[in-house]
Amino acid sequence: MGLGRSLYFSGLSSVLSFAIQFALSVFVARMLTPEELGMFGVALAASALVRAFESAGINNFVASYEKLDDSMMRSVFTINFLLNIALGLVLWLLAVPLGQFFGSDKVGDILLVTAAATALNTHKPIIQGLLRRRMNFQGLMMFDFSQVVIGGIATIAAIAMGYGPLALALALVAEKLGAILVGIIQFRKDIPMAPHMAQGGTILQYGLSLSTATVIGIVGAHANNFILGKILGLAPSAQFDRALTLPRLIWSVALPSFHNVLVPGVAKERDDPEGRHRVMQNTLLIFTMLIWPAGLVLTLVSPDMLVTLYGDQWWEAADIAPYFVIYSTIMSPITLACSGLVAFGHGGAMVRIQLAEQGTKILVLFSAFFFGLPELAALMALPALAYLFTATGALIKHDLIEFRQLLAISLRPIRLSIVAATPSIIGRYWLAEGAYFTLEELLALAAITGMVFVAGLRLLEPVIFERALGVIGVGKKTADFSEETL
Repeated sequence: MGLGRSLYFSGLSSVLSFAIQFALSVFVARMLTPEELGMFGVALAASALVRAFESAGINNFVASYEKLDDSMMRSVFTINFLLNIALGLVLWLLAVPLGQFFGSDKVGDILLVTAAATALNTHKPIIQGLLRRRMNFQGLMMFDFSQVVIGGIATIAAIAMGYGPLALALALVAEKLGAILVGIIQFRKDIPMAPHMAQGGTILQYGLSLSTATVIGIVGAHANNFILGKILGLAPSAQFDRALTLPRLIWSVALPSFHNVLVPGVAKERDDPEGRHRVMQNTLLIFTMLIWPAGLVLTLVSPDMLVTLYGDQWWEAADIAPYFVIYSTIMSPITLACSGLVAFGHGGAMVRIQLAEQGTKILVLFSAFFFGLPELAALMALPALAYLFTATGALIKHDLIEFRQLLAISLRPIRLSIVAATPSIIGRYWLAEGAYFTLEELLALAAITGMVFVAGLRLLEPVIFERALGVIGVGKKTADFSEETL
């Protein structure tokens, strides 16, 4: 499967998953109070710190390691199994103390259920890694979509039965059980479960440095739940976290779909610097052509989306949401480029990048002793800058991309972004001061923006437009995105 088709199916998978997750988040936000969501946020933050090690980079290891024979696969399963059991036990031990620390028994209960979900994560990362290694992104799409459906059904059922914030943790257990069934039934020949530790050192050496970087990233990603939850209270912490909803669209929808393709794609070009640069440059350009127009539009309408979709109680989140959309949009191409560091196991570089960003972020969050949410949101530009400088330096040092290429990729989508944002700019000017778009107006604006974006892409980027049509089978067949530099 070529780069274009791979990106198509990987992107379609993320869009389908997002559609369900976003609808589910609206349902949950209306069914649970900010206080209850704050409880789940704190418990999720605590579990995420531990669960960052649960797969020890297994997904990326399976997708990119050169010599993956039966013996190595047995070691992969054994290492993954033992790590998950150990980390589930750690979460179980942390449940009661953390519940007491935050003065909420429900926080402890959520952690206990999350511990069970962690222990059950025996097959999911291995299945995903195998499908990515084979460039079978159509199969990966079906697997990931089934996981989201299972989690969504479990969440709705548990909330309807009165489990409150515990429902979100129960959904994690349901997802892992579903993955185990798929692994046993469909991948029983590919995932040998006989214990074997001969290659365990190789797996851990590759995975633990990357997992360390992941842990540091998670510390920063969930630090607002811990720090603001203690300094300002659970409800303001939930407002800050809700403001990150739309930026997380970029991280949870667009980035994983491109990352899933870029890691094995770059790994296959490990001995060809020119081919490596071409795959990296084309993938980043396609990504930026999509994400920067979307980011500019979301910056303009993010307050309306939060208040209209989630309810008036989230007005504080709506006020600060545009800051986070801007930061994440600017950072996202560099974050995707760092997939190349993952492909070659440069865990040390990833650790340094995360230390720069998350260390700065934690310092900013502690300024909550002196500032309110609006000031904190503005100051979050500092960790974004720290990330950009550190990550760009690492990418250039490891010969994954040149600075001039990054600059060209960043400047090229600006015209298309302005064109795509024109309907939102006009709509914002037309809207009365202090008013928000209604749901019907947001849907109409989304439809108009989509048509304007497609027209702009056809006019300003005809080569990319024609190849995109060929990839999805609408236009005439053209050269794949990986065959020459765009």
